[in-house]
Amino acid sequence: MVDDTEQPETSGAGQSVSEVMDRLESLRSEEEERSESATAGVLLDQLQEVEQRLLAFGEALGGTADTVTDLPFTEEAGLDHMPEPLYVRHDTEMLNQVTSWLLQDQHIGLVSPYGTGKTAFREIVLRDLSKHEGFVITHLDNPRETTPRKLYQTVLTAAYAAGYSIDQRNYSQVRDGIPWATAEAKDAVHEIVRRVRDDGKTLLLVVDEIEVLEADLLSPLQVAGDAGVRLFLTGTPEGKRRVAEIRGTLDSRLRYYEGIDPFSPDDVAEYAARSLAYFRDEPYEGQTPDLFTRAAIEDIHERTGGNPRDIRIECRELFTRAAFVWYRTGQDISRIQITPELRHRRFGMGR
Repeated sequence: MVDDTEQPETSGAGQSVSEVMDRLESLRSEEEERSESATAGVLLDQLQEVEQRLLAFGEALGGTADTVTDLPFTEEAGLDHMPEPLYVRHDTEMLNQVTSWLLQDQHIGLVSPYGTGKTAFREIVLRDLSKHEGFVITHLDNPRETTPRKLYQTVLTAAYAAGYSIDQRNYSQVRDGIPWATAEAKDAVHEIVRRVRDDGKTLLLVVDEIEVLEADLLSPLQVAGDAGVRLFLTGTPEGKRRVAEIRGTLDSRLRYYEGIDPFSPDDVAEYAARSLAYFRDEPYEGQTPDLFTRAAIEDIHERTGGNPRDIRIECRELFTRAAFVWYRTGQDISRIQITPELRHRRFGMGR
């Protein structure tokens, strides 16, 4: 939506209108120069053009972005996972239950469909508990390609990093601190976990996407759990069924929390506001998302059913459309708002 009311001399992001408009005019001049020169290719030219428009829009909003993956609502597009300031604490029952099980030294299974927030919560667990003196925490990377020995190696490496060690004289062949034979690596896990637990700490192994784990990895997981490693497994309902069918004894040891609550409309608004504040390097203090109308927030919620991943995709799509409208109209940034009608606007960059 474009608001035609009279505007103040500075934008909502703190930039002067003249600065923003000068930047926009500079971009338009660059476009005209490129149109008069030989092109490197239609798609390459278009990629460059769209990227520049999006980055300029981000700059006008008060943020700094070197690439489009630095813009709001793109956290899954980068190499890192979702930054903690973007996390919306929307399912307090899940948080309370999982926290209770962690304190009770239980094996945990967090089960919910794709896109509902399991990976985001896993990142919170890894970040927060790595700072807790009562935990030694590690994460099984790339579970699709992990072998039993690599699983034991993951546990041992985390314990070594925390200052614990094994008596290598007890093992026939050790390479880089890890017994070469899988059976001996398993014995080393028993030894190292005893040392960790004797120190009053919990060694926690986090495993994501249990639905894609190789069947022959479920037994070593149970072995590690029986040795005293606490397991935190996440996955879809299909993953839970698979564990139960293939390794019922492991399934019986897990305390399951099933079904993370979807976002409410207020949660959608909080996520959008957190994303914009994070992009501007500002703290989130309960503010509303100034770029989105309340009607847009309600529309996003209705279209996505509150699924966090789908919400992120919708916000990114609408953010992009808003950037195109801003460029085409040449309006001050404070006149640009995301409304439900924006998704029906022409998706083009021409003036």
